[in-house]
Amino acid sequence: MSRSTARTAALTAVVTLVVLAAGALAFIYSGIYDVSATSGHTRLGRRVLNTIRERSIDVRVGRVPDPPPADSAMLAEGFEHYHAMCVECHGAPGIDRGEVGEGMTPEPPELDEEAEEMSTKELFWITRNGIKFGGMPAFGPTHSDQQIWGIVRFVELLPEMSPADYQDWVESYASADPEEEEGHTHPPGTPPHEH
Repeated sequence: MSRSTARTAALTAVVTLVVLAAGALAFIYSGIYDVSATSGHTRLGRRVLNTIRERSIDVRVGRVPDPPPADSAMLAEGFEHYHAMCVECHGAPGIDRGEVGEGMTPEPPELDEEAEEMSTKELFWITRNGIKFGGMPAFGPTHSDQQIWGIVRFVELLPEMSPADYQDWVESYASADPEEEEGHTHPPGTPPHEH
């Protein structure tokens, strides 16, 4: 390749980059793109965001420690957190997502249907770190890893849970006396454990 051909190729590359950067800036500052949650994503935008999310999680999930074994205390605490913080967006068996979840884009997954498609470590990573541009908050700054594992272990029960089963958890939690040490109740299906 001659020196003039190389110079022309380099100049063409620089001009192309400048034009692309100017086009990107014009697009950004024009306000043409509708960022409202009611407008939804384009098919291409949805595909790009889904691919970025999936690859990002795949790259990082290997750093998640092995989960501790679930016991009834962990499941009960996980239910408490899930019922208080997650139902509004994700719903639960027999419970539709709330007004906040209905207005989000992308729509939060119904975990009683989709949790079995994710690994335990993926669920932990997402719960702990959240998802940018998806409305999923990071619980790592406000919850211990042990509490997050409890939420994850409870979420893993959701796909097999009927609306009546979930209601049993709600009623059991509502009737439990947190001051009692012995003779207290646990939600149905929790494994036996010592206190």
